[in-house]
Amino acid sequence: MEVYIGCLIIYIILMVGISAYSRKKLSTSNDFMLAGRSVPPWMSAFSYGTAYFSAVMFIGYAGKLGWSYGISSMLIVFGNAFIGSFVAWKVLGKRTRNITHRLEASTMPEFLLKRYDSKGIKMIATIIIFVFLIPYAASVYK
Repeated sequence: MEVYIGCLIIYIILMVGISAYSRKKLSTSNDFMLAGRSVPPWMSAFSYGTAYFSAVMFIGYAGKLGWSYGISSMLIVFGNAFIGSFVAWKVLGKRTRNITHRLEASTMPEFLLKRYDSKGIKMIATIIIFVFLIPYAASVYK
């Protein structure tokens, strides 16, 4: 039990230290959320892949198919993840980055607000994200 508490304390100290060190390099919210817009397109594609194909794809989908059909069903998961990320990077990455940089948008609702000059569409997007995040998270456990 003492080992676990010691590991937890070390982890907390490391996180506080990394946070304090990183805080010195931040001056705006864009620095925090978008790394000062210095992230290359390939990293944005991987970020998209990890967000889109998150636990639902790797745990829920793969677990159900893996249980039903065996380990070969993992080929579907890896194909979707790698091909999907590659397509997002090649087709959407650069254009999306250029538009969001030009509009100075950090989030999708903010992008929609600035792109279409509509507070209503921003609110709709925010509500959709908020409401449907709950069943999305629940589906991971299913």
